[in-house]
Amino acid sequence: MFQPAGLAESGTRPHHGSGGGMAPPATRQPMYRILCKAGEESFSLAARDGKVCLVRTDRDDDTQHWIKDMKYSIRVKDEEGYPAMALVNKASGEALKHSLGQSHPVLLTRYNPDTLDESVLWTESRDVGEGYRCIRMVNNIYLNFDALHGDKDHGGVREGTTLILWEWTEGDNQRWKIVAW
Repeated sequence: MFQPAGLAESGTRPHHGSGGGMAPPATRQPMYRILCKAGEESFSLAARDGKVCLVRTDRDDDTQHWIKDMKYSIRVKDEEGYPAMALVNKASGEALKHSLGQSHPVLLTRYNPDTLDESVLWTESRDVGEGYRCIRMVNNIYLNFDALHGDKDHGGVREGTTLILWEWTEGDNQRWKIVAW
């Protein structure tokens, strides 16, 4: 499982037994949920069985918790100047990885925060309405997160809706928020 910098290998809580030498509490990175306008508050992005999909929102489900790692944001930006981020799943420790191209599912891959891997870096666009943004590949801002057939014309978001990359079509299934849990 991915462990943010500053967490001891033995766990995330400091030892509270008797005896001296207690370490100070570890610094934790905030957890986020990723939601799509088409699914509203009812659905969140999850890493399930090696796939990335939208599922019914459940705060207690760690597969829906994401770390927004901004480690490379200062030196890696997209062509519009927006900072890069990696999105790392709390449950699996895997990062979202660019798909093979338009219409292909977004992938999961082992995440090493000490290695610069452009294939796991994403950016958020300007606000595209109501606080939603496009989430797109750092090296190709024309391919955006897209909840496959999550638009109204295709029946909307449902349990298991696949996350793919698609060119911007201005649909609600391409508008995303990354919000603190």
